[in-house]
Amino acid sequence: MTVRDTVAGKMGVSRSRMPELWRSRLQGAGIGYACGLLGQLASHALLVRPAEITSIWIPGGLIMAFLICRPLRLWPFLLSGFVLGGVCAFVLRSGMIAIPLLGYLWLSACMAAGAATIKLVPGQVTMFPSISHLVKFFLFVVVGVSCACSSGFIGVVALIRDDVSLPRLWMLSTTAFAVGFMFVTPLVVDLLRSRFPPWRDIRKQVIGFALFSIALWVLSILAWNAVPSNLSSVPLALFAPIPLLMVAAFQFGRFGPSVGLIVAFLPAIVVAIKLDKVDTFEIGLVNSYIMQLWTLAAGVLVHALSIQARQRNDILQRLSVASEQNKSLAARLMQSQEEQSIRISRELHDGVNQKLTFFSIALSALRLRSPPELHPAIEELTTGIRGLIDEVRDISHSLHPAVLEHAGIAGAIDELVRVIEGKWGGEIALRFDVDPDADALEGEGALCVYRVAQEAIRNAIQHSGARGMKIMLLARSNRWRLRVSDNGRGFTTDDANARSGLGLLSMRERVNSANGRLHIRSRPGLGTSVTVEMRA
Repeated sequence: MTVRDTVAGKMGVSRSRMPELWRSRLQGAGIGYACGLLGQLASHALLVRPAEITSIWIPGGLIMAFLICRPLRLWPFLLSGFVLGGVCAFVLRSGMIAIPLLGYLWLSACMAAGAATIKLVPGQVTMFPSISHLVKFFLFVVVGVSCACSSGFIGVVALIRDDVSLPRLWMLSTTAFAVGFMFVTPLVVDLLRSRFPPWRDIRKQVIGFALFSIALWVLSILAWNAVPSNLSSVPLALFAPIPLLMVAAFQFGRFGPSVGLIVAFLPAIVVAIKLDKVDTFEIGLVNSYIMQLWTLAAGVLVHALSIQARQRNDILQRLSVASEQNKSLAARLMQSQEEQSIRISRELHDGVNQKLTFFSIALSALRLRSPPELHPAIEELTTGIRGLIDEVRDISHSLHPAVLEHAGIAGAIDELVRVIEGKWGGEIALRFDVDPDADALEGEGALCVYRVAQEAIRNAIQHSGARGMKIMLLARSNRWRLRVSDNGRGFTTDDANARSGLGLLSMRERVNSANGRLHIRSRPGLGTSVTVEMRA
């Protein structure tokens, strides 16, 4: 390949990327224009007169969200469209161009600086993944950028008006910028970063939130109509939506706080503007200012509660996943243990026992051919080997109860009790109450009940010093219950839970993996009762 071919190839790739690049730039400029024009028109609708200041500056919250989410290379186009849209809104309203242009250039510089400090990192899917992100957003944007924007705004106003109190106007405009950032930016960022699930998965949640919103609107309207317009009674209406806002923070995901704040305080802001229109300007626009401050405080509170609720849900989900993984691991370990037990049982029965039987037969044949004085020694060896054969058979049966597959759980427990009675000096009272029409207990459930019976009997003999046991197997419909009770010395269940041995732990894990229930009751000096319940 020649150098000319390489250059041509690179130029071809570059030319193919040019339309896509300009498309994204034009799209960014269009988004910025829409934010400036539509947001400023909405803010003009919320002006408080005679101060001519909006209670919530919507375009700033919109463009801040897009700056946070979009790459830096698109910022000039977003901000250019934003400035153009905002100036067009002022042209449509008052015909001014130069003053709005100057103001919007200053506002754009302030918001670009603020967005650069809190820009989302790759992989961040929500505006506030932690409390630290909320604090950073509040300090740098809600406080810092709002103060900077307001200072520039006051400078512009001072050029054209001399009939307003600039300090009072600075406070009102600062809170207007801050409310816009707190209200709008988190919601838009979460919308841009979200992938919405299918409607069938979120239908109940959306309907619940709609009902919640209606209740919140009704409550807000009633409260603001019932409370007269004065400084002492306005805070009473402000507290009305707080309980429902807390419900939104905990129940409706990461969109709950932002949408809840808008639903809760937008009607209150509109009413506050209406109340301030009939007040004199010298009073200081009390209702609007109190509403702005309360909105900021409630916004921080509700977002903080939402973060805590989301982190709590994440922890619970991780714990649930870990619990399921542990349960699956325990089930696999027990299955592996059973498979190993089956293999060892077969080797003992088919290999070791057969060889021992062969040795026993060989010794019997040797006895016939040996001198009489060797007969006692050979007989002693033969008896020992036969006893060893019985022990190996018992071990083989305990490792894998083959009778469970042929005679069922009742037959397996009956044989288990007969084997133990032959070796143990205590008494065992065995009772079966099995409905003939009950569903058969098979597979993992039957093996689980059998292993629990084995472990409970072993614990009673080896650890509790019991001299008697009662074993009852009951079956009704598809429910099976086994209870093993002894008259041993017992123990304190709290201490047993704190220092559970492998026996109790294996019983619990086995029953949990088989979706059964295990109950252990014991008191010092009063024996122990182990009950397992299983569905067929």
